[in-house]
Amino acid sequence: GLLIVLAAFLVPGADPRSAWQVMRRDARKHRSPNAGWPEAAMAGALGLSLAGPRSYGGEVVEDACMGEGGRREAESTDIRQALKLYRMADWLLLGLFAVLSAIVIYLSISISGQGASTP
Repeated sequence: GLLIVLAAFLVPGADPRSAWQVMRRDARKHRSPNAGWPEAAMAGALGLSLAGPRSYGGEVVEDACMGEGGRREAESTDIRQALKLYRMADWLLLGLFAVLSAIVIYLSISISGQGASTP
């Protein structure tokens, strides 16, 4: 969820403030303890309501709504915007891993070099 919020700062047209607010308010409404966070953040960033009552194969699923955009249908522009947010969140995660890897490598070289004696 937090990566979606951060990505919303970098993707034009996304709303990072709403992503943060909706994630904090609605994430726990989801039946999955993990899926609610990114889904609620995405709903806020896009200005949509996601989840909520819907039908799967004729069976009605009564889930809580996440977001404040009403229950309008997502349009192709919403899907494109969601993909931009998702890709940006992926890049942010990749960058985070790269920075953490560089820190670990630097620290391991520094620590292993402390015991070496110079002639």
